[in-house]
Amino acid sequence: MSTTDHPDDAAAPAPDTASTSDEVTIRRAPKFGVFIVGGALLGFLVTIIVIAATMDIDRGDKTETVGFSGLVGYFGLWGVTIGMAVGAVVAVVLDLVLARRAARLTAERIAVDLPPETVEGEIDDRGDQAR
Repeated sequence: MSTTDHPDDAAAPAPDTASTSDEVTIRRAPKFGVFIVGGALLGFLVTIIVIAATMDIDRGDKTETVGFSGLVGYFGLWGVTIGMAVGAVVAVVLDLVLARRAARLTAERIAVDLPPETVEGEIDDRGDQAR
């Protein structure tokens, strides 16, 4: 009985491997977009709180011509802009702090070339496949 009668018994050819070493830096980095959007939302929230807190201040004989929503709309632009700037600065400072904690490691890259799969013999077409 030959090894072609039982293909499962035959030893599979070993794959060809090649390895290279590279020096890599591993570190955490903040997502700048999250900090900028978070700062914008926080700036808008602070704007609403400040306007709500200062709305009832006695301003003497001046009458208010602009309502709460108008003030929030106008000062919200400033609050969002300042909040985005503060969020970006926080992200940059955090990035610099985390860059100091970076670790240099050696990584090994292994490239595996698998041998082509060859089948000896014929494949029987029994007609059980849908056409």
